[in-house]
Amino acid sequence: MANIKLFDPMTMDSNTLPNVAGNYVFLLRKGSQLPKVDIEPQIPEVTLDGNTYQAIYTGIASKSLRKRDYRNHFVDNDASRSTLRKSIGSLFGYDLILRKESDTKHKRFQPADEEKLTEWMMSNLLLAFVENAAPKPLEEKLIAELNPPLNLEKNTNMVNKEFRALLSKLRCRPVIGSAEHFTSSMKTTIKKTIPTQSCYPINGGKMVKIIRRNVNFNRGTNNFRCKFNNSSTFDILRVECSYNGETKVYEIDSKYLTGRDSITFYAYQNSESFTIEWQKAVADYIKEI
Repeated sequence: MANIKLFDPMTMDSNTLPNVAGNYVFLLRKGSQLPKVDIEPQIPEVTLDGNTYQAIYTGIASKSLRKRDYRNHFVDNDASRSTLRKSIGSLFGYDLILRKESDTKHKRFQPADEEKLTEWMMSNLLLAFVENAAPKPLEEKLIAELNPPLNLEKNTNMVNKEFRALLSKLRCRPVIGSAEHFTSSMKTTIKKTIPTQSCYPINGGKMVKIIRRNVNFNRGTNNFRCKFNNSSTFDILRVECSYNGETKVYEIDSKYLTGRDSITFYAYQNSESFTIEWQKAVADYIKEI
């Protein structure tokens, strides 16, 4: 793309973006990664001003790059108005809700998740853009040549086909409160036999691994093992312990986990609440947040 420019939402004013039509490509900052799911996509690389970035999505602004790129994607906190937001939030596993009760077509995430999504996008994405009065032909060319993994429409590339199918499925999960969501939640609960785990990047490119444990005091023992396997694959381990609607969250730096593949906590019931004690080897290093 000739005359391409780079916009950093963390450091640059939105007025830097022109109020005209054009093309844009969202790039991962150096060290940033997309949320992890079962299938890892191949992400194309582009070089701008001597720096190499990974391109995850390309689109068009038919009227205003400033409004489409900045407001809809970064500011409005509404995934129903941004395909990119909906895709990234779906990779994070955020629950969908209706934008309005009377509108069953447009779906967004819960307000708290929309805010977290905005923070992640501001911290992990850059925007390459170019003014273009007729952006559609260039969009089709960029999708065909770059094959950004989050572009679902007009993308027939065999590379990332399975990832796109998974992403489409994640984007179509049932809305909270619907009969389909209730049934899906019940199935998920029945199938869940091991702690839920996920891994995602935060500010500065650090990887956080999350382990979620539901505390069950009817299982005959009060010790709960949190298996994370290889501590070199993440920077921070976060453990979320839940009981009776209450969740306690703990974090520990991976440098204190060298040589281990798991840690253990002990849960104690206290009326309708509970307390957690960690094994001595990590008790001094793991902190409740």
